[in-house]
Amino acid sequence: MTPITIRNARVVDPATGRDELASLRIVNGLIDDIGEGIAQDDDHIIDANGAILAPALIDLRAAIEPSFTPGGETLDSLARAAASGGVGTVVISPTSSMPIDAPETVMALRAGLRPMPVRTLISAGATRNLGGETLSEIGLMATSGAAFISQGDCPIANTTTLRSLFSYASGFELWVACPARDAGLSHATVATESEAAARFGLTLEPTVSERMAIDRDATIAELTGARLMIDRVSTRDGIEALSRARKRGIEICSTVSIANLAFNSVDADGLDPAFRLTPPLRSEEDRRALVTAIENGLIDAVVSDHRPLDLDLKAQPFADAAPGSTGLEVLLAAMLRLVHEAELDLVSALRPLTSGPAELLGLPQGRLEAGAPADVVLIDGDAPWVYDVSDSASTRRNSAWEGRRFQGRVLMTMVDGGIVYNLKG
Repeated sequence: MTPITIRNARVVDPATGRDELASLRIVNGLIDDIGEGIAQDDDHIIDANGAILAPALIDLRAAIEPSFTPGGETLDSLARAAASGGVGTVVISPTSSMPIDAPETVMALRAGLRPMPVRTLISAGATRNLGGETLSEIGLMATSGAAFISQGDCPIANTTTLRSLFSYASGFELWVACPARDAGLSHATVATESEAAARFGLTLEPTVSERMAIDRDATIAELTGARLMIDRVSTRDGIEALSRARKRGIEICSTVSIANLAFNSVDADGLDPAFRLTPPLRSEEDRRALVTAIENGLIDAVVSDHRPLDLDLKAQPFADAAPGSTGLEVLLAAMLRLVHEAELDLVSALRPLTSGPAELLGLPQGRLEAGAPADVVLIDGDAPWVYDVSDSASTRRNSAWEGRRFQGRVLMTMVDGGIVYNLKG
């Protein structure tokens, strides 16, 4: 492989806080050097023309559909959507339609991942069919290559089952991702508790549901020594509960959905089923608390929560529509929007998309340093564009982002030093 030098780039590395004009040299799929005057005579030169050069994104939560689903999201379409969004590593998460709750399922998925242009990992289902009280074969799924364990969107109500799950997973030092929702208070709810939603007669989820779930799960994690991942915190109450747990020394981390950072409950007040999401969109106060938590380092990863759905499942009245939206292709752009609106600085915005999730899973990528995999993304931080779902690489068109204006676009994505996406073709 011919060495590559990307020069005239604004090199931004959240792992080290680096933000400077420099060049980056790639040799045999690894970062060889960063600095000025490092190119060799036989290098292939890419002139960044001042564009941002950062680690390729790592997304801990995206879904595909079962292979028998007509027109569904496949491993291939997921990978193409990821690459176009600057994502170099994506984790496939279990869903009720595809619970990934058996070792053979993990192995089959991993076998299908080998030719993928982006790195793809598997999060395995914690319980059978993600809803009962029968634990999955976590040990066998771990040895089959599962990156961590997840309960998807289904909180475990029975604390005895939860304790057994945490005890089992702790023996393999696996993170267990649990939704920040109390099973009783969140059952069959479709929107956050608010005056507007109450007037519409919707079944509402109070924010205290998150606080109760996090307090309980953290307590069981403390008892068992488990590694607890709070899956998509969405409220100020949840952030406060998370902070309390960390102060107690519990091994706990958290993620947040990009939708909860970009939208609020007002967006859902029009009852457009595109904004029927899980967790539901919260108040502006809650959204701002999430942004502050990113700045303070309380949130470790921002996820796309990419959920491809047949439009027939979304083209329903708000309360009946299936929850979820695609999001891989706008994950970076939506975070950059927070930068342009002066809510976050660039390094803080990129950290939970790169080094944050890399540190959680012990991955070598997610940083720009000599010897690290050359998984990088080149970004025009100021380029205006409008998201048009008809141009999506995803096979599904259920998107809350349709028609949204962004400033900041992926120019190129590289994985192991190979170009997997180039805006210019």
